[in-house]
Amino acid sequence: MTTVPSTYLQGHSSEVIASHSARTVTNSAAFLLPHLRPHFSLLDIGCGPGTITSGFCSHLPHGHVTGIDLGDSVIEHARSLHSPSEYPNLKFSAGNILEGLSYADNTFDVVYFHQTILHLPDPIKGIREARRLLKPGGILAMRESDTLNWYPKLPGLKKYNECLDGMVRSTGAPGLSAARGLHAWAKEAGFERKKMDVGASATVYSTPEERQWWGTMHIDRLRGEAVGGKMKDLGLLGTWGTEQMVSEFQRWMEDDNGWYAALQCEVIARK
Repeated sequence: MTTVPSTYLQGHSSEVIASHSARTVTNSAAFLLPHLRPHFSLLDIGCGPGTITSGFCSHLPHGHVTGIDLGDSVIEHARSLHSPSEYPNLKFSAGNILEGLSYADNTFDVVYFHQTILHLPDPIKGIREARRLLKPGGILAMRESDTLNWYPKLPGLKKYNECLDGMVRSTGAPGLSAARGLHAWAKEAGFERKKMDVGASATVYSTPEERQWWGTMHIDRLRGEAVGGKMKDLGLLGTWGTEQMVSEFQRWMEDDNGWYAALQCEVIARK
């Protein structure tokens, strides 16, 4: 297999995969499910470990589901988690949406993006390629985070958001707070505004158990090379040290009033 260079700087380390593996069709694709039909073919672009991808299979029992991602390692991981005997209508492949995929025009009924477009240096090009792959009347579904909100408003968590945004932008990608323009990008890529549904939902963590899981996951990222190391290499930390940020996360986790909410912009566009 050929390794495709990635602009996804967070990579697919164990701490990153741990958070991605918590994503399901229920918590990450509920806006799309009412539009699915049992015979549809679906392409999940930026599938990661495939926990959302595989969840589509039961909704498309007479169709098929394909997940693609840039990294050979994460594709192999996805395959290892999903046996063909359990998921006969599921497959995973490596591919780069910005370089063009090998599928013919008008191949899929649905193309799905989740937390992927904001990492593309040219999101409109990626959406235009997705449109090429859709059948006439096919559905483009996109869900991307726009704002990450923490309470209490601790300076270290604000800085952490800024560093995450800086990592994404360092590749030429639009970064955080750009997802509110998903529908505008889709229009520029060839979709008609009158054929779009534009909405939003929120991801919220507020219970002690949720704070413990979410905070620990980010602490692990900060202490690892995939995120904390890259933040340091890119000069994004400024006067902050990673352990100072870790202390801020620990304060947030221990605060009974601690609360996190991410605005998730959601768009359905029909070809």
